[in-house]
Amino acid sequence: MSKQDSQQFINEFEKEVHLSDYLNVVLRRWKIVALVFLLVFSAITAYTFITKPVYEAASSIEVGGKKKSGLLAELDLGGEGSVETDIEKLRSRTLAEKVIRQLNLHWQLEDSSDGIDLEILEFSVEGDLAGLRLELTGPDSYRVADLAGRQLATGRSGEPCIFPAGRIKLDIRQGASGAYLELQRIPLDELLIAFANNLSVGEVGKMTNVVRVSYRSTDPVQARNVVNLLIDGYLNQNVTSRTLEAGKAVNFISQQLDGVKGKLDSSEQALQEYKVQTGIATIGPEGNSLIEKMASLEQQKTDLKLKQERIDYAVTTLREVLRTGEPFTPPTIEGVAQITDLANRLAELEAERKGLLVDYTPAHPMVVDIQSQIARVHETLLSTYLTVRQELVLGIRDIDSTLGGFEKQLNDIPAAELELAKRMRVNTVNAELYTFLLQKQQEARIAEASTISNAEVIDRAVTPLKPVSPNKKKNLALGLILGLMLGIGLAFLLDYMDQTIKTGDDVRDKLGLNVFGTIPHIPSKGEGAKQAPGHLISTQDPKSPVVEAFRALRTNLNYLTAKEKHKVILMTSALPNEGKSTVSANLAAVLSQTGSRVLLVGCDLRRPTLHELFGQPAVPGLVEMLIDDQQGALRQLASPRLDLIPSGSVPPNPAELLDSERFRRFITIVRQRYDYVIIDAPPVLPVTDAQILTPMVDINLVVLEPCRVPEKAAKQMVASLMAVDARISGVILNDKTGRGFKHYGTYGYYGNQKYKGYYGESTVDETGVLGKIWKAINS
Repeated sequence: MSKQDSQQFINEFEKEVHLSDYLNVVLRRWKIVALVFLLVFSAITAYTFITKPVYEAASSIEVGGKKKSGLLAELDLGGEGSVETDIEKLRSRTLAEKVIRQLNLHWQLEDSSDGIDLEILEFSVEGDLAGLRLELTGPDSYRVADLAGRQLATGRSGEPCIFPAGRIKLDIRQGASGAYLELQRIPLDELLIAFANNLSVGEVGKMTNVVRVSYRSTDPVQARNVVNLLIDGYLNQNVTSRTLEAGKAVNFISQQLDGVKGKLDSSEQALQEYKVQTGIATIGPEGNSLIEKMASLEQQKTDLKLKQERIDYAVTTLREVLRTGEPFTPPTIEGVAQITDLANRLAELEAERKGLLVDYTPAHPMVVDIQSQIARVHETLLSTYLTVRQELVLGIRDIDSTLGGFEKQLNDIPAAELELAKRMRVNTVNAELYTFLLQKQQEARIAEASTISNAEVIDRAVTPLKPVSPNKKKNLALGLILGLMLGIGLAFLLDYMDQTIKTGDDVRDKLGLNVFGTIPHIPSKGEGAKQAPGHLISTQDPKSPVVEAFRALRTNLNYLTAKEKHKVILMTSALPNEGKSTVSANLAAVLSQTGSRVLLVGCDLRRPTLHELFGQPAVPGLVEMLIDDQQGALRQLASPRLDLIPSGSVPPNPAELLDSERFRRFITIVRQRYDYVIIDAPPVLPVTDAQILTPMVDINLVVLEPCRVPEKAAKQMVASLMAVDARISGVILNDKTGRGFKHYGTYGYYGNQKYKGYYGESTVDETGVLGKIWKAINS
């Protein structure tokens, strides 16, 4: 990087950015901001007031509030689960499908004739019917047909109409014979997706066990009914599940009772027969004590065996689950807290897995991770079950060892009493065990008969009165903010993309030139229109600020040319339509007001406009003077007091004329006769005329319209003049269009986008309607 480039980088880096700079960007492009704001705000407002309102009905329930107790908890083959489990049950496809069928949401009105008015009181249709056609056959009668026209049944108003696929009941209020309506079945899969999107189930707070269920619909009554039916379905499902669990406990105890009762009957009969045969009815106190102790131990042994059987069932089931990968609800064991904790953890993981499978496939990494956690819990459960089973086996062995000791003590009593003691012991153990199981069976049956849901409804859904969407205040505020943000953002984007020369700082920093003067917008009758023929702003309104700007330009010019007696000044520009002819004419006028002899020469031979500013004819002009030596080309004007040589007719070879020896002699002659000779030259970029003229003049001034000329075009213009050793004395910023350093416009003038139509006589705007609209907005 050169030293000059480094210094330029440092200067730009050190420039301070003030808040006013940002405000100026918005003010310069306020039309863009306003247009975008109005479009966005109008679109959001229209959406807000056109969109059909959506209502939300909600209900709250407490789940897991009623815990199992007694034998039902002891023999339970399933844990209580967690809140997440209940939430997944409420979101389940089974419940959703039941609600859809109960409310007939899978049927919709497809078509109806005018003038028909009826109410569907009952509607229950199953089977594979794709749709139904209900057609009136009289004031209070109708026929039911499928979409193909095949009649299924006939019915009367207010009476049930039963047919193989279902049942319908209509209330006909109005309609002529032949009037109809068609109902079409919606695919259940599509409806379930929409149902799930409108349903929201979640816990209120943390660890509250309170679940909020809500549903959104454009029909407030439908929203209420969906929530209430969903809650009712969940409660019924919950009761059914718990009843099945209680039934399992009853069946298990009944099976044990059948076996114990048979043993009890046999032992009682054998005891009675022995008493009759031996005549011994009782034993001594020592024998009775041993029998009671042994009966108690036998009861404990039976309890341990029951737990062992449940663990064996759990281990067998769990090993099958590990092989197949099916869901598993581990049975809890009384007194083993670790199994209860693992069961709750397993329920949470299963609920999380079901939630992920709604959005992801089983192969998704998150689902795979959850599945691996479930597998680890299964393995931990299996290990825990086996450990507890081993402890139970050891407990049973200890009881057997103790019973063996008691057996030895029984052998010490007389032989006749010993056999009676053994029979009494067996009978007592069987009787107590039978009584114990009978009591538990009654408890289980009571639990089964009185099974209630472990969930309780806190608030049922009611019909919502106000919609939740669209939120008018929120949407309008959002439209206001979003409209302003997008409008301002687009303004800054356009300003960032604007690579044109805008200010004097740009001229100095990007082009390395000095600003010779700044001319504000010259008022005219219509935007973009030329001055009225025969009138210049410098003579028409000499006290205006614009004329003062030309006087300041004259002062700068006098300072620059103070040492020169005769001055030939060339006025050019980078692109067409930057106002160089207007600047040349007005500068010549204010120079003449000081008493100087001023000659204004129109050297734009391709598209001359200078003569129009003075209301003079174009012919004869410079071309006629150079070719035919016509002296009438020189016009001596009274107001302003200056001499004018217009361009004349458009020649076929303008560059050759300006590069001719006759033109060089012409410049030499007028240099001696006038104090100032101002040459209105063509633009630099489209043609080479200005480059031909620059070696013949004393001062080169470039007229540049701010916010129009791209930086690259301006640099190309400077490079083109430097290529012929031209010294650019300065740049005159001319706010021709009145955009005042705010916007840049199009620059169609010559044959391509930049130089369109320069050789033609017309300046017709060919940008089209859209181009004109954009130009109006961006100006």
